[in-house]
Amino acid sequence: MTTTAVRTPGDATGLRRIAAIATAVSAVVHGYLFLDGWSIVPVVGPMFAVNAVAGAVIAVALIASAHWVWRVLAVGFHGASLLALLISHTPRGFFGLREAFWDSWQVMAAVSESVGLVTAALALLVWWRARR
Repeated sequence: MTTTAVRTPGDATGLRRIAAIATAVSAVVHGYLFLDGWSIVPVVGPMFAVNAVAGAVIAVALIASAHWVWRVLAVGFHGASLLALLISHTPRGFFGLREAFWDSWQVMAAVSESVGLVTAALALLVWWRARR
């Protein structure tokens, strides 16, 4: 017996998959950094843990469901993560954490969050336009 997946207008499966992969990469980066010692940094350490868990949940949900809410959450997740990373490179820093350079983990996070933000936003736009 074979089954055929039925795609509905606004499904944006390819965009959701790319957004899910980018979300998972961001979650893994933050989870690794949390376990690698960032857990002791006040405020930022716990935020890394929350980012890792939230990213994992959103990534799985983007694959499992075409519901619009996961696309909105992915846009918010990536937007907030990217903004926090950029703020950490300013003179004032992010909650007292000031990054002085870009290492491979920061670049990986910035790329995954940028890709995730764009693809989740496009997937949301596809859903929105299909409603009209």
